[in-house]
Amino acid sequence: MNIKIGARIKELRKLQNATQEQLAEALGVTNQAISRWESETGYPDIEYIIPIANFLKVTANYLLDDGSNESLLKMEIGKESGDNRQIKCSFCGKDKSQVKKLLVGPEKVSICNDCVSRCASIMLGH
Repeated sequence: MNIKIGARIKELRKLQNATQEQLAEALGVTNQAISRWESETGYPDIEYIIPIANFLKVTANYLLDDGSNESLLKMEIGKESGDNRQIKCSFCGKDKSQVKKLLVGPEKVSICNDCVSRCASIMLGH
């Protein structure tokens, strides 16, 4: 198992435009602790997993998943391999030049950049 919790914390923190200082303050730890976690030179104590997940608006499972879970969303940019036809967004139905393919288990869903932005805004409460 290869958990990259630090990279996940950093990515989610940046998506929310939060600083290491803001996360540290919310958790009652030092900025240096956050820096160690994000650089993978240390891991947060188990007692911080749920508060970190709450701050980042994700589940503890998402933070701890090592990527082996097939139900996780995997994103690829571009068109179907070997296929030059345009992919349509499964949400808005428009043809888009840059569509992200989300593979969820055996199902394939295509989503355009605009819809990804809308979804992210909704999830982050903006």
